[in-house]
Amino acid sequence: MYICIYKNVTALLCAYLFESIYIYVYMKLKKFCVTEVQNEVLNWGVGLFLAFSVVNLIDHWTGMPNEGQNVLTQAFSTVQSTTGIQIAERILLMLTKLTLWEVFRRCLNKSKHFILQLAVVVMMVLTGLSVLAGAYSSAFSEPLQNTLFQVSQTDVLIHRFCTYSNLFVFLAEIFLGIGLIRKFSGSIRNYGWALLGAPVLSQVSDLIFYYIYNNVGGVSMNTIQTLGVMTTIFGFVLSVIPFVMLRLSMSTDIPEEDGDDSDLNQYK
Repeated sequence: MYICIYKNVTALLCAYLFESIYIYVYMKLKKFCVTEVQNEVLNWGVGLFLAFSVVNLIDHWTGMPNEGQNVLTQAFSTVQSTTGIQIAERILLMLTKLTLWEVFRRCLNKSKHFILQLAVVVMMVLTGLSVLAGAYSSAFSEPLQNTLFQVSQTDVLIHRFCTYSNLFVFLAEIFLGIGLIRKFSGSIRNYGWALLGAPVLSQVSDLIFYYIYNNVGGVSMNTIQTLGVMTTIFGFVLSVIPFVMLRLSMSTDIPEEDGDDSDLNQYK
């Protein structure tokens, strides 16, 4: 009798184990299903994000207007150097990020992943606050009289707040990336890998450039400028990739292989 009970319990445990392994390997959610309205919001959000990112990249290259620039570049630099325009660019870019993250957060909420959703909320709140703090510093802070290198206490506090905010956003992205890689597959997992890889590669490229600039002798200024342009373009691509992967992780159309045999139907 005990042998039969033991065999039955062992068989049930083995069946449960194999079923769990099958679900873990083959039935992970690959892509979130969103509504038509959310899909349009994502399309517009990604398009505007790319547009504002390109504008910021051009702004980085043109800088302040000078006599060595041609007429078109100098006109663009004059417009871009205006404080109000720069603040508007940063705020609009922030709003596009928050829009994309909010749609993704709702998908995580539907799939009952509270901790991952909380990581997205942390990213949204800190990103919004840091951009608004920086905009306030640019718009209302005034340089101190009769000082050359000193800044006001408010600017110091804002700078520290933005620095710590960026650090915590980076940590939240790493946490979210690891969670997406562990709990999902397909396009959602690719977004997790993008969250992990893009910031690290960006930091590595910046460190390589600064090391060459400060420690490698015999490098001409033209080579330094070329490396700076390459580093800027590489960083721009890495900043865009996570949001492109974020967009690809959500769709109104789910492939048939992710239909009846997976857990996608509950999100339709």
